[in-house]
Amino acid sequence: MEVFWLKSASFFLIFITGLTGGFFAHWLSKRSNSKIIFSLGNAFAGGVFLGAGLIHMLPDAQSGFAAISSNSDYPWFAVICIAGFLTIFFLERVLLHHSHDSVPETDNIAVNNNPSRILYPYVLMFILSIHSIIAGIALGIEEKAIQAIVILLAVLAHKGTAAFALGVSMLRNNTDKKKYRSMITFFSFMTPLGIMLGYLFSVLLSGSSEQIFEAIFDALAAGTFIYVAVMDILDEEFTIREKLITKFSFVLVGLAIMAVVAIWT
Repeated sequence: MEVFWLKSASFFLIFITGLTGGFFAHWLSKRSNSKIIFSLGNAFAGGVFLGAGLIHMLPDAQSGFAAISSNSDYPWFAVICIAGFLTIFFLERVLLHHSHDSVPETDNIAVNNNPSRILYPYVLMFILSIHSIIAGIALGIEEKAIQAIVILLAVLAHKGTAAFALGVSMLRNNTDKKKYRSMITFFSFMTPLGIMLGYLFSVLLSGSSEQIFEAIFDALAAGTFIYVAVMDILDEEFTIREKLITKFSFVLVGLAIMAVVAIWT
């Protein structure tokens, strides 16, 4: 029952965090200090995601598969983790880049009217939504309160920033206000949707079926968390050669929090 109420609270908390990040995007983007605030917050989120994926979710997946097939040494947890990593990699680095290819930036009119440029926010929302649903399912099927809190912290650490990034991409493409609100609301609901699906699966499944399902989504979520941390957050933040030591310190703080939480899990 304790975990049920935690998941219920997570549903609303994550949804509100997504809305806040998205609807504040325009206001925050105009503030003089918005760049450094989001940069440091993003670096912290990178450490949290990396720790959540490697220290918590991947070992949980390994333990889950070990309990299911004690006679097999095949590393299913690692294979599925890589599948989750490569799925997001394909969506973002292949599909997204394909749709984002545009004419030279010097031709401003052509860029603004380029169909691929206009499509970019929709593709970005699709990719972020896939990751959000996977993370939500991993939270929804989790039976341990401490582990559910770890996943919740990892999601909250980046949900607002992801919604903000989506909002900025729409602002740059002059998306009208009605469509902007609809897309932010839709994206904000994706993780809560995943939580509902995960909880539903945990209720409908039992025994080894539930164990297999939980292990699979722990491994998938670990892969997507590692991808977001390394390929998105850390790659982006440390390409910008400003306040590198400060940003690295925030990464370590996020990672340290996940490491300390692991003491009680």
